[in-house]
Amino acid sequence: SHFSRTEPIEKSPYEVAKFYIRQTDMTNNESLSILYAGGGVVSTTGDLLKFMKALVNGQILKKETLEKMKSDWGKFFLGIDYGYGVMNIKTVPVLMPAKYNSWGNAGSTGSFMFYHPVMDAYIIGTLNQFGYGQKGIRLMLQLTDKLLKATKKAEALL
Repeated sequence: SHFSRTEPIEKSPYEVAKFYIRQTDMTNNESLSILYAGGGVVSTTGDLLKFMKALVNGQILKKETLEKMKSDWGKFFLGIDYGYGVMNIKTVPVLMPAKYNSWGNAGSTGSFMFYHPVMDAYIIGTLNQFGYGQKGIRLMLQLTDKLLKATKKAEALL
């Protein structure tokens, strides 16, 4: 059978970001179109930021629903719980201090979209490389670390 994606209602002035499996450009590979049937989304970081802000601020789901989603987790990896499509990055004593606690999601292509409640910061990006899910999470944690250090320096100046 044949799977394909529909054309967007509004054409974007931007080209779709390239997506790779190792050195092979898979951006327009027909076999990947099955992902769209499962809810795969092509978006901009700006639109993802709008979505995440709306989710965090109770404009998409009731606060009680979001809290339920964020309290019903299963173990995913060390320091990461998962449930209802949401990853919870949480404290692992010694390995990861509580200051890194955040929630959101990371994809198999190294894409990530997380909210850091302590800093009220949104960290969104992608590495566009299949199998880079953990690298995307690592990059998000490195960015969180830089933001935390910059915030600390700014507070020291005040």
